[in-house]
Amino acid sequence: MKGNTGRIADVDLSSGTVSILQLPEETYRRYIGGSGLAARLFWDRADFSADPLSPEAILILMNGPLTGVKLSGVSRMNATARSPLTGGIAESSCGGHFPPALRLAGFDGLILSGRAKSPSVLLIENESVSVRDAGNLWGMGVLECTRELKKTYGKKSTSLVIGPAGENGVPFACILNEAHHAFGRCGMGAVMGAKNLKALVVQSGAGTLSLADPDRIKSLTRELNPRIKDYLISQILHDYGTSGNLEGHMYDGDVPMRNWTSSYDEEMASALTGSTLSETYLKKTATCAYCAVACKRIVQVDEGPFAVDEGPGPEYETVVAFGCLQGSPDLAAVCKAARICNDLGMDTISAGATIAWAMEAYEKGHLSDEQTGGIPLIWGDMDTVVRRILPMMAARDGKLGALLSMGSAAAARSIGADSIAYTAQSKGLEAPMHDTRGGHGHALAYAVSPRGACHVQSAMHFMETGACNYPEINFEFDLEALTHVKKAETMVLAAAIGGIENSACLCQFADRSLTLPEIVELINAAAGYGYDVPAMMEAGMRVFSLKRCINYRFGFRAADDDLTPRMKEPARDGDTAGIEIHFDEMKNQFYELMQFDPARGVPSRKKLIALGLAEEAEIVWSQEE
Repeated sequence: MKGNTGRIADVDLSSGTVSILQLPEETYRRYIGGSGLAARLFWDRADFSADPLSPEAILILMNGPLTGVKLSGVSRMNATARSPLTGGIAESSCGGHFPPALRLAGFDGLILSGRAKSPSVLLIENESVSVRDAGNLWGMGVLECTRELKKTYGKKSTSLVIGPAGENGVPFACILNEAHHAFGRCGMGAVMGAKNLKALVVQSGAGTLSLADPDRIKSLTRELNPRIKDYLISQILHDYGTSGNLEGHMYDGDVPMRNWTSSYDEEMASALTGSTLSETYLKKTATCAYCAVACKRIVQVDEGPFAVDEGPGPEYETVVAFGCLQGSPDLAAVCKAARICNDLGMDTISAGATIAWAMEAYEKGHLSDEQTGGIPLIWGDMDTVVRRILPMMAARDGKLGALLSMGSAAAARSIGADSIAYTAQSKGLEAPMHDTRGGHGHALAYAVSPRGACHVQSAMHFMETGACNYPEINFEFDLEALTHVKKAETMVLAAAIGGIENSACLCQFADRSLTLPEIVELINAAAGYGYDVPAMMEAGMRVFSLKRCINYRFGFRAADDDLTPRMKEPARDGDTAGIEIHFDEMKNQFYELMQFDPARGVPSRKKLIALGLAEEAEIVWSQEE
């Protein structure tokens, strides 16, 4: 096998036994790798009746076919499980240094099942995997634990670590590599914590890649790396980070504020944007393995109530979630909140969105002082957020900590008062910081995404904003953001492209300058799949369709492809004010184009069979409705 190693470690943490799973090469080709291959394994091996935090639940980590190639944007990997937050398929993607280290240690991925008898570390080195004691690490923050692992396993080791939130089963707990790069969404840290697994460590990855056409890979990386680095988006990301265009997004109505009640505040945008971060707190940039873009921020706040030592800085999503969304223009507070969330191991999107919802609920009188334990929830009160609320959420401590640690949808159902109407989530997953009123394609993309509200499960975000064109698949639309026109047709293509990107484990920033034929050529040169563009697109659609079938088995139906009233109401201010989202029209048209059943929410039996999913079609379509 080329590109991939053909070896997946199958780890039973209950017994401590490890076996090696070797899949047919055709399975890799049909599902690409990463997200697609993980979904295939999940369908085949998961207990669909298992609670997400039970020993019977499985957690899959999977590389793509390009992982380890020295090309900007390919050092990512996928995690798949059942989400403790949504109850559906959970997916998350992480860059950094662990993915190529795992490949060079001899593995494409890991399947983790069972529950270790005591807190443990999974050690990976040169084609071997073993379970080690980690009792001394349990309870540590992510940063301290990461440093201790470096002391034990060497400076060249790299790790995936959970914090106290994962240990305590917070359903939006995350997993971090080097205390900076995150499997942020869907509660992967809680799944890992429920297995008594504090960390995974690759101590040595001294292997080499076996590529289908190493000479062609060399020529492609020589050609593409400079282009990726010099691409306009890459330059902005390098100079100003992922929040570099926050001001532009604000003018477009793309930035949600005060729990999605506002879409425009010029002064706040200026206070929080990437150039302000660079001018005030940036110390240097950082990067994922082999990537020349270097979009990561290393920041330091020297003084004041939100001082932080030099270390990882906030991404765009975090800046908005702990800035605009909570009505605060304080960038130092954002840096502090980001650092606390990282160390506690909590997804900043879900944490920030849940707090913003609670602030509105408190303002409306739907959340009382008795329910908050006497803690006032005031817009922009970041001292209370960073010093009291975030630690309480991670510990699930007190009335307020226990409530908010549930996530916004479950918390809203708990307090009632129709407060679910002003959550911003789909299928229970809090929406990212891109407002549906600023780009109506986002509304459709969030609703039909298998994992819940998400802008990276598909390519809609970039296709709608004009950041990419794909003439080879007849996508040359000049889309208008504030309308439903051509959004369903675009979403069909975006779903397949998202399946490709997340299965090949491509960074959706770095690959924006690549054409689909170039992605085909890269995958073929690395793994020898023999793709052409139609075959790769079919594989992407197969992946998307399989995930829809997985969610069907978890009880999700077409009615769950929806947004909350807050996300569908017209914006109240800015240039997007008063413009209606024609959501039902977009969804219905997308369903028709995709041959989705209007009640079941999955492709027709005929469509599934055409995608090579005949057995899946039989299981899904044999169930009585």
